[in-house]
Amino acid sequence: MNIKTCQFSDAYFPIMDGVGMTAHNYAYWLNKTYGNSILIAPKVKDYKDHVDYKVYRFMSVILPSMNPYRIGLPIIDIKFKQQIKKMNFDLLHAHCPFISGQIAKRLARKLNIPLVTTFHTKYREDFKQFINYELFVDFMMNMTMDFYNASDMIWVPNKATANTIKDYGYTGYVEIMPNGTDMEIPGKNQYLKYRKKGLKMIEADANEFVMLFVGQHRWEKNVKLILEALKVLHSDNIKFKMVFVGEGYAAHEMKKLVKEYNLKNKVTFLGVITDRNELKNVYAASDLFVFPSTYDNAPLVMQEAAAFDVPSIVVKNSSSAENIMDGVNGFIIENTTDALIKKITQLMKEPNAIKKAGEGARKSIYHPWESIINDVYLRYIGIIKEYKHQNHSQYHSKTKQISFKKALTPYM
Repeated sequence: MNIKTCQFSDAYFPIMDGVGMTAHNYAYWLNKTYGNSILIAPKVKDYKDHVDYKVYRFMSVILPSMNPYRIGLPIIDIKFKQQIKKMNFDLLHAHCPFISGQIAKRLARKLNIPLVTTFHTKYREDFKQFINYELFVDFMMNMTMDFYNASDMIWVPNKATANTIKDYGYTGYVEIMPNGTDMEIPGKNQYLKYRKKGLKMIEADANEFVMLFVGQHRWEKNVKLILEALKVLHSDNIKFKMVFVGEGYAAHEMKKLVKEYNLKNKVTFLGVITDRNELKNVYAASDLFVFPSTYDNAPLVMQEAAAFDVPSIVVKNSSSAENIMDGVNGFIIENTTDALIKKITQLMKEPNAIKKAGEGARKSIYHPWESIINDVYLRYIGIIKEYKHQNHSQYHSKTKQISFKKALTPYM
């Protein structure tokens, strides 16, 4: 069965966050493997797409309080409105509940086709960051949940994310569809080449202990915990190199703290790395991936690190820790500065423990997109068939359990 699908996302290149990367990889692998998949996202001034599938952009402006994110203005984009009128699909997949998601919802109803949505993010935490009025946060959450309640199928990347959407009041049916990574596991010679280039990029010696954080520079991701731990490690004369990759509203304040803590010679900010090969260099040059975020649901960056046998440090009971076993495929700490300091200093003395956990991460949490996209496509076909055999209201209200392959798990 040959189907035509479209991915919708408010976060997309040049933004390199997990949602945008997921939407990109859906479109890329579906198009590469099965054909007929495109993507719709906000337009970014002076940015040109260089991907192997069609991308349609709508007008947008920057969100000052949420830089680099944007808010779309498709209602005044005449060219885009004309383009979308001519489009025809079998299924739409929205990765955001905002402007792109609303476009997907309206188009799905117009074409009478199913709308799949993936719930990626802890939206209440996002709203609280730039809205100080709790009643308005509740209003925004009600609008967000109205979108998911209007969807025909909701996917989540793991059980922790399923619990989050249910904590937000959703009582319907969701299915777990894990995310993958586009990072290939390198051979030994290729790994050494990446590592050599990476050490040069971060200006580190081969025997220097390198820690890495990749992601949006936001306080919600617990990056201050990292900086506070580094301050103590530095005062104890412990040698290390810390590398931050990404951008975000907290980046300026993070750099100020690095200067205040006298860490300028030990901490490197590389900004956003859009070249995936350059990012591979940095992963290969690292010993530990420090990711104490309590905000993220199913961070792709942990899988990327695992491709290079780099284990992650995560916080106990966080969504990021769902598939981590302490010492087996990563390391789990309490959400305190002391716990992070203790774990880092311990692991600096135990390279074999890092090696063991890194190998465990590669074997257990690393999942290439190629191994997932077939299940995505087969489930798309199943959803289309189910939708056609029932009217919309019957389909949307169904709560039956369905048996899938291991990559797709029903979750009630």
